[in-house]
Amino acid sequence: MTPAHDGRSPIEEPGFSYLPRAIAADEAEALIAYFGSLHPIWEQRHRDGDHARSAGHARRLTRPVYWLGAWQFACLGYYAEPDHRTDRCVTAEPFPPVMQGILERLEPMLRQRHPEPDMPTLPNTCLINYYGREVGEGQPRDYARLRMHRDGEPGPVVMFNIGQAGRLEFLDPERSPEPELAVWTRHRSVTVLSGPTYKDRLYHRVVQVRTGEDPAMHCTLPGFELRRVSVSFRHVSPELISDAADLPSPRRAKVRDYVTELAEHSAHWARQRDRFPTSP
Repeated sequence: MTPAHDGRSPIEEPGFSYLPRAIAADEAEALIAYFGSLHPIWEQRHRDGDHARSAGHARRLTRPVYWLGAWQFACLGYYAEPDHRTDRCVTAEPFPPVMQGILERLEPMLRQRHPEPDMPTLPNTCLINYYGREVGEGQPRDYARLRMHRDGEPGPVVMFNIGQAGRLEFLDPERSPEPELAVWTRHRSVTVLSGPTYKDRLYHRVVQVRTGEDPAMHCTLPGFELRRVSVSFRHVSPELISDAADLPSPRRAKVRDYVTELAEHSAHWARQRDRFPTSP
């Protein structure tokens, strides 16, 4: 395995920034409390045309998730330029003040090191990934990984790392199975990727999360031991974000059960649910 940078010192390359301890200790505590108050969900991937969550071939994502700004449900297919843009992003809850404050503090760095012409500097949507393991009967199941992928939204990707260190790898599978860069993204660090190399050519993945008791983290999912939270921020054009009730009927049917589940703990999602037509 390719040796990984230990994550204790900064990394600056064209299109890549790793900033250890960029998040203050009190901000990290506020974020941990916020993540512990949310109710993340397990989503299923679906083939086009399938809308029943119980479909036998549906595959569950490798970690529970929660989105802010705009929810990109896996069953709708994720947003990606230029061919996968419409009816994929559903209005979600806003960023909490602590999260917005960190982004605003990072804005000068983003503008200087990761400029994107004709785009807002700050992202308006984010995916909250919960990494840990399911415990209960039988052998515990570890969900401490993220499959190899590239992000399709335009502009830089900003990642907050809270909790145990995760091994983040960047690779080009057409050139080599070995990563070109691997780094242990540590508690309170920020990672930014942009440009033709780290954003467009290289895939990234999380293959391992370390274990430890500090910081202590809580998750509302029953039987789920949380070890790490990674928040990845992106930008989606506001005109491409719509209420769930305004999706075309077949796509609305795909997310109905998820919206109903989210509405159990969220006033925002309850309002979304209440706008749905009474019949699918």
